[in-house]
Amino acid sequence: MEKKFTSKRALAKVFGNAMNLLVPEAEDHHQRIAYLSYKMAEFIGMDDSDIQKTAFAALLHDIGIAVMPERAADSVKGPYTFKELCVTGRSIIGDIAGLDYVRDIFEAESSDYVVLMAKEKLDKYETMAQIIDLSDRVATALDSKKAALNQKEDICDTISDYAGEELKPEIIEAFLNLSNKEYIWFETLHRPDVYLELIPDILDVSLDDMIGYARFMSRIIDYRSQYTTMHSTGVAATAVRLAEIMGMSEEECKKMLIAGYIHDIGKLKVPKAILDKTEKLTDEEFNIVKEYAYYTFLLLNDVEGFEQIGKWAALHHERLNGYGYPFGLKADDIPMGARILAIADIFSAVGEIRSYRSGMSRDEIMMILKSNVESGAISRSIAEIMLTNYDNIYEVRENQAKSEGARYYAAVLDVDEDDEDEDAAEASDADRDAD
Repeated sequence: MEKKFTSKRALAKVFGNAMNLLVPEAEDHHQRIAYLSYKMAEFIGMDDSDIQKTAFAALLHDIGIAVMPERAADSVKGPYTFKELCVTGRSIIGDIAGLDYVRDIFEAESSDYVVLMAKEKLDKYETMAQIIDLSDRVATALDSKKAALNQKEDICDTISDYAGEELKPEIIEAFLNLSNKEYIWFETLHRPDVYLELIPDILDVSLDDMIGYARFMSRIIDYRSQYTTMHSTGVAATAVRLAEIMGMSEEECKKMLIAGYIHDIGKLKVPKAILDKTEKLTDEEFNIVKEYAYYTFLLLNDVEGFEQIGKWAALHHERLNGYGYPFGLKADDIPMGARILAIADIFSAVGEIRSYRSGMSRDEIMMILKSNVESGAISRSIAEIMLTNYDNIYEVRENQAKSEGARYYAAVLDVDEDDEDEDAAEASDADRDAD
């Protein structure tokens, strides 16, 4: 039996906090929807597995925002509906096996896909989607500055108006019955993360499962900007190849892959306008960018199973000479995994096209690495392995980047599946041509 690595409870906490960074104006919004969805699914008699699936999908209901154009809340169309988000969300999830049920829930909410499902499966996932949709509407209507019970009647009246047109009457009836329990309103508004305590605290996620979850999260991180769509995938592939050459164990290489996928998770806090800015960042803007490494630390610190991964990811901007961030650590305090990721990050970043510059050439990349070695910023021995094996590592990185580029084109630009590889190759060629 495969050894378990972490728990779904721990993952739910990480994903929920990450989504809060992605939509900072909606404080605790995702936890509130997850809590309401959990209680709704429990109230209508779903089994424990489906209750947890509904709550987990609720946490991720906003993932489409990562790649959708900004829409002001006071515009004519208003904020995105759950149905709109589902269309993009299912494409982002794509082939991640561990999240196939979330993709199915999103598909059940999208009328052009429901014909692909068997009726029993469709009925179940439609119910889950409706629960999440209703919970989203309730959580959005709740004002944290007002007493919860003083808002109950107006919210219930509004929800009742959706019956038959946008929400199933039986789902609305279940909510109205559940809403009579006053504590539901109190916990939704003031302590929504209590739903985590309802998820069994057991190790039930394997290291291989976690690789899939981390790969999914890398898409949320990177798809926010067209200039970083393949970055985390490239860093992960580079770091793993370096680790393999250095003789790390299979388990350590898997952890390196996970750390590479989520090393920039704190970047969800950085506004998209800064990510895409074509001019040089101001000092104030660069301070915002530097802070993201600390958010990576906050998200991954004290997560069961992430003792190594969290440090490797959060410390990849530390430098051996003490001039890195967020903690200004020096050589003895920087673990080997973080040193590998630091070099993989530099190698990938400088070779990629950015909003403010073209990708650098092979000679320029090698010069950058050598310069960082001479300044005492990065490990000489790891950099030498990178330079000695440059062609092999570059090829590994490119193959993985092309694959992820194809997913981005499908999810964001709605390119036909048959054209994905060709478009990804063109994007990669543009990167190489800029070198």
